Amino acid sequence: MSRFDAEVAVLEIVQFDLVALVERCISDLHLLARESGIELNLNEPGHSEIISADVRRVERILRNLLTNAIEYSEGNPVEITIATSDSAVAVGVRDHGIGFDEESTYRVFDRFWRADLSRARVRGGTGLGLSISLEDARLHNGELEAWGRVGKGAHFVLTLPRVAGGVIETRVIKLQPKDFPST
Repeated sequence: MSRFDAEVAVLEIVQFDLVALVERCISDLHLLARESGIELNLNEPGHSEIISADVRRVERILRNLLTNAIEYSEGNPVEITIATSDSAVAVGVRDHGIGFDEESTYRVFDRFWRADLSRARVRGGTGLGLSISLEDARLHNGELEAWGRVGKGAHFVLTLPRVAGGVIETRVIKLQPKDFPST
């Protein structure tokens, strides 16, 4: 976080297959999900999606989103969706767990903030994961958006330009769930 604050964080850009990275993250977290009785469902384009980005930072974002979804899904399935446009790629992670209220949407990326302070965290954590993920997305000139409703779950969407620092010219189809009104 101090590198972000000092504006000295740098990207180590390489070309990689985003679909393969998402599949690897799901595979790595499969045991955690299985221990919690959670099914991870991937809806992907059926082909490689090569992007130029900092693979370490993108992986950190994906792992954070997936781990949070597993932790807060309350045993319900987690859906991961990859969508693309000519200039961008997006990964949506949707759980059907405890969710958060509409007002919390504006605070979910704040450092140390938690939607439910009374809920005992199973795996620990510092409350920095989503704020770090947002900064990682912004370093790429990307976006990280969140929607949630109490009792209906949460949905996070990472959108990145195909080339880090590029412009997202064509909006990737919003991966906003139909049962969450716009905020």
